[in-house]
Amino acid sequence: MKSFRDPVHNLIVFQDEDQIVIDLINTKEMQRLRRIRQLGLGNIAYPGAEHSRFVHSLGVAHVMRRFLDTLREGRDPLTNRLQRDLQDHRSLALASALLHDIGHGPFSHALESVTHVRHERFTIGVVLSPHTEVHQVLEAAQTGLSQQVASVIERTFEPSRALVKLLSSQLDMDRVDYLLRDALMTGAGYGTFDVEWLLHAMRIGEVDGEPEVGLDLKKGQSIAEDYIMCRYYMYLHVYFHRTTRAAEVMVEKLLQRASEIHAVIPGFHALNALLEGRLRPDDEASLALYLQLDDGVLWTAMHMWTEHEDPILRDFSQRLLHRKLFRAVDVQSEQEAKKLMKKMEKKAIVYGVSTDYYAIYDTAASHAYHDPYIAPVGKNAAGMGDDHTHSSVGASESIYLFDEVGRPHELADSSFIVSAVRNRSVNAMRVLFPEEWSL
Repeated sequence: MKSFRDPVHNLIVFQDEDQIVIDLINTKEMQRLRRIRQLGLGNIAYPGAEHSRFVHSLGVAHVMRRFLDTLREGRDPLTNRLQRDLQDHRSLALASALLHDIGHGPFSHALESVTHVRHERFTIGVVLSPHTEVHQVLEAAQTGLSQQVASVIERTFEPSRALVKLLSSQLDMDRVDYLLRDALMTGAGYGTFDVEWLLHAMRIGEVDGEPEVGLDLKKGQSIAEDYIMCRYYMYLHVYFHRTTRAAEVMVEKLLQRASEIHAVIPGFHALNALLEGRLRPDDEASLALYLQLDDGVLWTAMHMWTEHEDPILRDFSQRLLHRKLFRAVDVQSEQEAKKLMKKMEKKAIVYGVSTDYYAIYDTAASHAYHDPYIAPVGKNAAGMGDDHTHSSVGASESIYLFDEVGRPHELADSSFIVSAVRNRSVNAMRVLFPEEWSL
C-alpha cells in the first residue's frame, strides 16, 4: 500500500492491486510535472495557487479509483454490463487518469502559441514513445497497454466507451479534481461541492446507444447544480481573472517575440528548439527536448532576457518578473473594443512602441474551450482547466440524470438553476495595454 497526504482528498491510497500507478508515479516524465504549475500564472492573482500538475494528476487517479470501488451490481442489466467493462479495465482506467496531463508544458497555452502543437499530442507522444519510462512501465505491465492508454486519452477506445467518458466528458474525474483543487488552492470558497455525495450519486447509463456518465435522478440533481455553479464561479473569478489573463497574454507575446528575433540562449537546448520551431511529438529527439521544459527553464530565460538588446523582449521579461503587468479593461462589444484599440494604437505610436505588442485585444476564446453549461457552443469560452476539443470524437456536451429504469433526463431540462446559468454564459473581452498609459 502507498499513501499520500493531500489537501483536497486528505488521504490518497493505492493498494498492491494498483501497483502500476506507483510504478508510473516514479517515472521521470511524471516527476517532471512537479515542476509545472497546474494554473500556470494563476498564482500572480492568487498567491496560494502554487500546486502542480503532478498533484492534480495524482488526484484524478485517486478519484477514478474511488469511483471504480463504488460500482456495484444493480437491477439494470445494461448498467451492470457497462460497470463490468469498467472493472475489467481497472489498470487502464487508473493509468489513463494519472497520465492524462503528462504532455503539458510550462505555461501550457502560451507555449502552444509558439509550438502550434496542442499539449495532447505531446501526451500521446510520451505514452507511445519506446524511449520514455512511462511507456516502458505500461508495456511491462501488459503488452499493448500504452496504445490502449493513448486511445482512451484520444477518446477513441471502443471496448469501453464509459471509461472514455469517465476521463473526458462534462462530468469526468479530471474536472472533479481540478475544480476542487483550484478552488482550495486559490482560496476561492465558492468553488466547492460535496465530492463524497457526487461519487455516491454517479451512475453509468446509455443515451442514444452511447454510454454516458451521469447522476441518479433522485439523488443527483442538487449536487449537479452545485457542480455547475462551482464551474460557473471558477471561470468567472479564477480562470478568466483579468490579472491572470494579462500575465498569460504577456507570456504568449514574450515567447512570440523571442521566437521572432531568434533569442536563443547558449546551452538551453530545449528552449532554443522551442524558439526555432523544432519541437514535434512524433520525433524522438524532439520529444526528449520537449520533456526538458518546465517552469524553471522559462523563468530562468526571462531573467537572462532582462538584459537582452531587443527592447520589447527586455521590457516584457522585466514586467513579468516584477509583476508590472498590462492593464486589462473589459469591453462589452467588438465595437467598443475597436474604439479602445484605436485609442491605444495611437498611444503606442506616441510612445514609439509596437502596436502588435503593446495594444492587445484579448477574448476568452483564446483557448477554444467549449463548455455548454458555462458558454453554449457558438459563444466564446475558455479556461485554464484542461480542455477536451483535441480529438475527432468531441466530449459529451450534456450531463444526464438517470431515473430508476435508466431513462436519461438532460440536466438543464430538469434544473431551472442550470438552465438559467446556461442562458447567462461567462464571457470575457478585454483590451490590454501598459498600466502607465492613461485612458
